[in-house]
Amino acid sequence: MGQTEVIELENKNNDLSVLESLNINYEKLQGRGGAFLVTPVDTGKVFSREQFSEDHKMFEQTAMEYGETRLMDVREELNVLNKDLSLEIFKEMGELGFLGVDVPEEFGGLALDKTTSCIIVDALTSGRNASILVTASAHSGIGMLPIIWYGNAEQKAKYLPKMTSGEWMGCYALTESGAGSDALSGATTAKLNDEGTHYLLNGTKIFVTNGGWADVAVTFASVNGKYTAFVLDKDCEGWVVGEEEKKMGIKGSSTVTFFFENCKVPVENVLGKVGDGGPIAFNVLYVGRFKLGVTTTGGSKFVLNGALEYANEREQFNRSIKNFGMIQRKFANMVTRVWESESINYMITGSIDHTLATADKSADDYFETVQKTIEDHGIEASISKIVGSEALAYIVDEGVQIFGGNGFIEEYPMACAYRDERINRIFEGTNEINRLIIGGTVMKKAILEEIPIRDTINHRMENWIPELNLSADEPLLDEARAIEFCRSFTLFCLHESILKFGQDLKNEQWVIEPFANMVIALAVMDTGFKRYFNLDAGEHKNNTREVVSLSVVDQFDSTVKNGTDIINYLFNGEKLHNILKTVGKWQSATGYYPSRIICQKAIVSTLYRHNKYYLN
Repeated sequence: MGQTEVIELENKNNDLSVLESLNINYEKLQGRGGAFLVTPVDTGKVFSREQFSEDHKMFEQTAMEYGETRLMDVREELNVLNKDLSLEIFKEMGELGFLGVDVPEEFGGLALDKTTSCIIVDALTSGRNASILVTASAHSGIGMLPIIWYGNAEQKAKYLPKMTSGEWMGCYALTESGAGSDALSGATTAKLNDEGTHYLLNGTKIFVTNGGWADVAVTFASVNGKYTAFVLDKDCEGWVVGEEEKKMGIKGSSTVTFFFENCKVPVENVLGKVGDGGPIAFNVLYVGRFKLGVTTTGGSKFVLNGALEYANEREQFNRSIKNFGMIQRKFANMVTRVWESESINYMITGSIDHTLATADKSADDYFETVQKTIEDHGIEASISKIVGSEALAYIVDEGVQIFGGNGFIEEYPMACAYRDERINRIFEGTNEINRLIIGGTVMKKAILEEIPIRDTINHRMENWIPELNLSADEPLLDEARAIEFCRSFTLFCLHESILKFGQDLKNEQWVIEPFANMVIALAVMDTGFKRYFNLDAGEHKNNTREVVSLSVVDQFDSTVKNGTDIINYLFNGEKLHNILKTVGKWQSATGYYPSRIICQKAIVSTLYRHNKYYLN
């Protein structure tokens, strides 16, 4: 996409004629990260919870029952730091197989797909306790995956069986006071001793989840300038565990500082090879991100249901507050945000599982294949984390508002939910960092032509809204055309931004942030429509239609706003005028003139009829 490829829109033929179809095999793009950027809404499929297998449903039921009974019974006790009870629950989760979904069978695990892994996390939120979920997720995700993926045979045999059973707890020590988002700039060092038997670690790691209770820690240090990963046993000499942090939320989880003072780590505890620390550190975070998306979605469902239960009971002016239009609008928007988040979550796991389904689990490079597949879905992982955490933030805030003054009182559930929620926009890379990841990764995929972004841009320059293979009486035809407009607008902004800044675009945060927001909006719209379109005709599909419509309204507006901001920043004068004219022409060509209120009233009517979130 060099300067020779600049297309002057004002000189283009502006009729609505349809170009010849792109010669792209969209079926082959299934399972590729970022495919949604170029795949039209009438092409390709997404995985959703409606496609759960019987095994998926069995695991979901088991985890949900455990959450609704065992975890709910001790909810209050787990909301404060209670080591003995937390470890008891943790071991129970191990016995039930919840900790070993990703672990190979020879080490006591289940070796199941990523969808099952996320289903269990989602279902356990029925226990309404964020602290124990943080504990379990940090252990089974970032605590264990580095060993599963990068450990040698001896390391796996030593650690994984006891970590799978819940006998040992794992943690992940990456962050330093001077190295948060910029993790590779950490100051912790490791020097080989004179005997060549141990590395001596010196440094400090902060905000270590599970750190006060952990038996095993994956940590990182520089060996002669080479960033390296290590596995530490709790009895390592020189490993000092600090006091528990006094946190705003998730108060029942352990968070401490580690001090390494000539900490003696056997040479055989190097994870991977010296210098492999960067890939190890960041590859596992992709999983952490979409699992966090799942956790926050589960939390959103239960906050929504709790707020609905309260609204049914609370009366003002001799009427239940659920009858007031402003309250109803809140619920309609909450339902839509849950739908969006959940759709994104299982789209990702389905795409990853689709690729891994043909991989040979017995092959020596199987886990390398797993890593590469998950890394390829880095855009989607960041989107899941952002959409889920920001949906929960919105829903909890509205939940407090529905509870009114009681929402501010600790004896009611919203106060704890409000405090617990806030960390999710910081965990696993802040949402700001994840927006940078989205923008930078899309740019990389475009430049390296990992997916046909450039061809799609060139194809759509004259016709932003391709002819869709949809029935003329499809109720959401206008929404489909609106999504395709947004797809073209997003790709156009990418094209023009690269022409303007080249590879320096990654440093232009004034552009990267609104562009990332456009990508997020496109993913949400595209996934939601494809999920709806793949549903069997019937009540469920009918109940979904208005939710999809409301989602498209919100994401369409977001796309137009962010895209216009980018254009106004990139251009001025007559060029700006001509581009805005072109954008306006194609926006009008969608025929999209939605009504939020009609959608919202239909959604809340269905919600009240079911008396709970109804799109499971």
